[in-house]
Amino acid sequence: MNKSISFFIIFLGISCVIPTFGQINKAKKEMDFFNYSEAIAHLQQAIRKNDPKDIKEATVLVAECYRKQNDMMNAKSWYGRALVTGNTDPMNFYYYGQALRATGEYEKAKTVFLHYDSLSPNDRRGKIYAAYCDSAILWQTNPAEFEIKNAIALNSKQSDFGPVFYDKGIVFASDRKISTMENKKYGWTGNSFLHLFSAEPGYPDDFYNDFKEPKLVSGLLNQAYHDGPATFNKDNTEIFLNRTFVRKDKGKKEGKKIRTHLLKIFYAKRKDGKWGKLTPFFLNSDEYSVGHPALSPDGKTLYFVSDMKGGFGGTDIYYCTREGGKWSSATNLGEVINTFGNEMFPYIADNGDLYFASDGHAGFGGLDIFVTRQVDGKWTTPKNLGQPINSSFDDFGFAEYKDSGKGFICSNRPDGVGADDIYCFRRIQKSPLEQAKKIAETVPPVMVSGCVKDKTTLQPIPGAMVFLLDNESGKVLVIKTNATGCFKTPVKKGAHYVVKAMQTGYIADCLAFTIPITETKTELSIPRDLLLDKLSVNKKFKLENIYYDLDKWYIRKDAEPALNNLVRIMKENPITVELGSHTDCRASDEYNNRLSQRRAESAVRYIVLAGIDPVRLTAYGYGKTQLVNRCKDGVPCSEEEHQANRRTEFKVISYIEDKEKPTFNAEKFRDGEILDTRFLPEGFFYNCSPEVK
Repeated sequence: MNKSISFFIIFLGISCVIPTFGQINKAKKEMDFFNYSEAIAHLQQAIRKNDPKDIKEATVLVAECYRKQNDMMNAKSWYGRALVTGNTDPMNFYYYGQALRATGEYEKAKTVFLHYDSLSPNDRRGKIYAAYCDSAILWQTNPAEFEIKNAIALNSKQSDFGPVFYDKGIVFASDRKISTMENKKYGWTGNSFLHLFSAEPGYPDDFYNDFKEPKLVSGLLNQAYHDGPATFNKDNTEIFLNRTFVRKDKGKKEGKKIRTHLLKIFYAKRKDGKWGKLTPFFLNSDEYSVGHPALSPDGKTLYFVSDMKGGFGGTDIYYCTREGGKWSSATNLGEVINTFGNEMFPYIADNGDLYFASDGHAGFGGLDIFVTRQVDGKWTTPKNLGQPINSSFDDFGFAEYKDSGKGFICSNRPDGVGADDIYCFRRIQKSPLEQAKKIAETVPPVMVSGCVKDKTTLQPIPGAMVFLLDNESGKVLVIKTNATGCFKTPVKKGAHYVVKAMQTGYIADCLAFTIPITETKTELSIPRDLLLDKLSVNKKFKLENIYYDLDKWYIRKDAEPALNNLVRIMKENPITVELGSHTDCRASDEYNNRLSQRRAESAVRYIVLAGIDPVRLTAYGYGKTQLVNRCKDGVPCSEEEHQANRRTEFKVISYIEDKEKPTFNAEKFRDGEILDTRFLPEGFFYNCSPEVK
């Protein structure tokens, strides 16, 4: 079931009726009505005619239909075909990248996103999603905090999602076939409309094992169109329900009839075991959608999703508070939670934690589930729940039973029974070491100190800016070194930290460290001094591990970290550089000059694609003119000695000041300031440690 349908139906807007002829025009008409399953059938007929012009247009339309249906496996295939047929609109690369990311092909998706960024540099999503691909690759090695399994008894061949706890069981939404409504289908998916079903566990309060057969919820809680999902108060006497409506305007716009799909919230109360009449929520509108209601445990706050004006992205999470039976106006949860993408499916746990789904925060692809909580009245940086809760596909609809560590999520990952499936989860019991770490959080902190020095002279650097990242909280402490170039700050036992030092005119240095839980000392030093390499005009710096295959000049995967490090240096320092490539003595001068020039140009091209202005880079191939050892022509040398000459270096040419694209200024922060990582450039702690998220 397309999340565009079942979650924010239809936070996409308007359909138009245009009298047309031919299979492609028929398909476009069906797409205007959101009848994507019908549109695909027409487009495939157009493709079978084998007319190159029709194939080019129809292929990208098929890809779009599968994307709107959230069938990312087919969308990936058809966007790939569209690009082959010459549909090189930049957005096709963007959608192709999203389909690759949603199916777990992160390396390839990153390449496509960077290409999209080169075509549409004003759209920051290209760089952002390329970085998210790196995060997904890194997070795959993290230990799992949950285990999950498919709740097979609850699922059908269609979509089943949005479980909430009700009485002795759960209520969820499904578009499975209903005998009394079998002939009514939704053109977007070709399935039935959404209705509410209920089910009870096989054993009381056991929500991880067997379930009884689901039953249709009867009465006012199901209509002829989409119903669900829903939320209930603690004693199950109040319901807030999602409903979808079709508004048909009598007027015309540019000669086209208008039809809009809107989500609205309705609520009702139960008395003496019977539900009263459903009443529309006061925020319902014909101009925007409100949906995905989630009631707080105390029943005083209603969280919901809307695409109303003034938000940060496609759909944002809002809340209203209730006092004296009256609701306050809607308040946006803010940019810590809401992004340029879509946030949806809020859920408030018994302890007050907010769980929600998002495709705008760093994740594995599609929708991922995140958790945040309020500390001193402010929401903490959302934490991705990791695998296996999240996957490269859509994951959403978190619900936990009474803080038991057990509950449900929903996902359209391909190993399920149907389109969207309900999965059971339970938290993995922590090891004794992890339990000790939890205890250690209550122990007084350890004082850790360090010094920042010039890498060449080893002289202290007073006034250097130090950034200390706590990987657990995602918070960064800013520290300014004292007159002796040193600093001291409290840290927690068992926590993972990354510390980075910066000073104007120097290359930054960083390292990761962990304070053992068993540490008994109260004062410690970081593992080593932070050594900053001074940037001087005409000074050369070797890029380590830039290797090329014999007679080749393309960038290998093992060379990317070093080039990414240079990208970071150039983003942090206003310099122009010459990238020089050197060969060993073997082969002719002409051959080596040509080969080294191609290698230097290849490295420059990589750096430009990573976002560095090409005017700041010069490629120069030195061939074998600057050997660093005795290995000249005719001198027998080992392969290791020849490798020392096959190197890539960068040389600082000049300092610049670009007011339109300024480099990062560390000195704008204050000593003692605490930052979210979002205030720092992407990849700020790159190459410090694999622990860095």
